[in-house]
Amino acid sequence: MVVYKLKFYDIDEQYVEYLKSFDSQVPDVTYRKNNKFVCGIVLFVNDVQYYAPVSSFLDKQKTNLQIFNKKGRVIGSIRFCFMLPVPVNVLTEKDFKSIDSTDKLYADLLRTEYDFCLSHKSEILKKAQDVYKIGCNKNHWLNYTCCDFPLLENAYLEYITKKEIESSPLLCDVKIRN
Repeated sequence: MVVYKLKFYDIDEQYVEYLKSFDSQVPDVTYRKNNKFVCGIVLFVNDVQYYAPVSSFLDKQKTNLQIFNKKGRVIGSIRFCFMLPVPVNVLTEKDFKSIDSTDKLYADLLRTEYDFCLSHKSEILKKAQDVYKIGCNKNHWLNYTCCDFPLLENAYLEYITKKEIESSPLLCDVKIRN
């Protein structure tokens, strides 16, 4: 049984631009104040690790999961329709302590979002699987909202081949079920 580790990461902007050249649904990650970041690993399929953007988008949709604070107020969402296959060498783990030294409010928000994700891990992994199926099924009525996951997987493979990167080491623990 594979047990995924959920962490927050920044993705190298050049890699995101590379993916955008294949699929216009790939979201921007560069913003004026705080760049978009991802939660992952949310899915491991076809030897590819997927990461999903964490967003300030608050509305409930079939392809996202709302994130709530301890008071039950929606503070963001995980946008599974924009999941990306990402090699680990273009990821930088979020350093909450460093962020805290420059922007305490933002660091507190990140910690709240992260705590929510850890406590809803099984729901996150299930939603990622469900949305992946939608993104791979051109006949599904919500397919148009998703990135083209098979196309992005091919782009990912091309990227790691061009960059002579070994297939990404899996960022998870492997546990054997008795």
